[in-house]
Amino acid sequence: MNYGSLIRAAFPSRRDKSKVVEAKENTVESGDFDPIVAPKAQDRLLELIEREQLPGDVRDTLAGALTGDLQRQQLLFQAMIDTWPRLQKNLSEVFREVKKAPWSFDPYCERGEEPKDSAIEKAALAEKSLQDMTPRPAYGERGNKGLIEDLAFGYFSGHQVVELRWSQKYDSICPRAAKVCPPRFYGYPIETEGEDRLMFSPDGQYYGTNYVDFPEHRFLLAINSGHPGHQSIAAPLRALTGYWLAATFGLKWLLQFSQLYGVPFRWANYSDPNDKAKVCSMLETIGSSGWGAFPENTKLNFVDASKSASSLPQKELIEMADRQCDTFILGQTLTTDVGNSGSRALGEVHEGVRSGVIEGVAEFVADILNEQMLPSLIHLNYGDASEIPTIRADFERSRNEKEMAERDRVLFKDMGLPVEKSWLHERHRVPAPDPESDDLFQPSPDGVQGELETEASLASHETEGRLETLPAQVKASEEDFSTTIDKLSANVLEDLTGVTQEWVKPVKPFFDRLAALAMSKNVTDEDFTKALIEAQNQLPELFDSLNVEVLQDSLDAAIGTAMLAGSVERYEKND
Repeated sequence: MNYGSLIRAAFPSRRDKSKVVEAKENTVESGDFDPIVAPKAQDRLLELIEREQLPGDVRDTLAGALTGDLQRQQLLFQAMIDTWPRLQKNLSEVFREVKKAPWSFDPYCERGEEPKDSAIEKAALAEKSLQDMTPRPAYGERGNKGLIEDLAFGYFSGHQVVELRWSQKYDSICPRAAKVCPPRFYGYPIETEGEDRLMFSPDGQYYGTNYVDFPEHRFLLAINSGHPGHQSIAAPLRALTGYWLAATFGLKWLLQFSQLYGVPFRWANYSDPNDKAKVCSMLETIGSSGWGAFPENTKLNFVDASKSASSLPQKELIEMADRQCDTFILGQTLTTDVGNSGSRALGEVHEGVRSGVIEGVAEFVADILNEQMLPSLIHLNYGDASEIPTIRADFERSRNEKEMAERDRVLFKDMGLPVEKSWLHERHRVPAPDPESDDLFQPSPDGVQGELETEASLASHETEGRLETLPAQVKASEEDFSTTIDKLSANVLEDLTGVTQEWVKPVKPFFDRLAALAMSKNVTDEDFTKALIEAQNQLPELFDSLNVEVLQDSLDAAIGTAMLAGSVERYEKND
């Protein structure tokens, strides 16, 4: 019997039957959009790898990557993700955040200059091409989001090769879809002329020697190293292989322990050696059967097993592996190191580290698109690689609005630096007001925030209408009114806090407004109460502990003093 023919018929040959297009010069430019790598159904068997491996097997796989054949190492990483839920969850979390990031296309321009119309046109083409990808999911093709995720995987696996499948669309050559290239189609040749580099294996065979350079414009190479060693043995996920073994065998040992947990230990004494087999058989089944029949003169003993599982080594192995996976993939998280006892500040620091990792992966993906995909897109459509646009991920960073406002107040009000209002509106995310709108709030030049007025007449003091903020409504007919307000609020603050006004300067504008409203004849008690509530909402730390009665007494006393001082000063001026 010819066993060789039977084996060849059952399994794909070492030189697989994938459809491979010979690399031709300018194949895309000539209108040839057929995929280069199109695996057949039987090629799935070449992706087989053991999901449970011994430490020696993992060691051999990692060492074998130095030969340049990355197939086993890449399949090992896939097995780790397939069998380690924590690793799959962490990677999915990173990929999800990177995919949903707002990606922006910037046209090319020289520093300090505006982009040309041609550069803007190329940026628009790049954005439209990436957004309008039309993959075929049944064929394993991916669109723009899937392409970003596949490239991001290369950040952790060390190598990821994605084939771009082009098509003619709206008078342009654009990427129609992308598809991950199996790792058997690329590697580092053992013998080749020139500098050592990652190369393409057209036939996709194991330990191949038929390596060529990747066809131009057809593939995106995502290569990342966790250390300065050779790229074949520098994949970041290699560092987690030991912890994957700990998680795998820790779970297996924990399941074995769970089968015996709390079950009394059984042994029997027998006098006749011929009864040994019968006694052992009954001891083996008595735990699940609940009964047994033993020969005469057999003494059966039960010893209670430990019922405590607070410090199981199997459990510690699994938890240790998960913690290392969290730290390695996500950076630091609050739950990985300090459990549920961490403070809010520590949680914000750890969240910042996680955000930094996600932004780093996004930058890695953006570099690949900027250095490989966009130059090919521009070259195929314009004949050269000039004015290439760039793509970047615009992550929204957390901002301290209070610190920003205080900084701007010092720079633009206290120091008098000139600034455009449009810049301030954009910086603080405040929409520019419509000049024709009635609902405007505008501070007066003296810092007083205006007063509240209803749509009804001021004389009737009706408050059922809609409140409006009227600029410069609170102003005195005398020239020294703003000075009086300033002194009045300062006196109230000093009276309330017992410290000089220099120490309470950040909250002084709120008391300026309260003082102005208190001295205005056009403000009702209801209006003043609403203004007080508004100030309380903006400074809850201060007003929650404020004695309202003391505030009222201080305002009454300060107003009386200010009115008396103002009358004397005006009398002296007129004199």
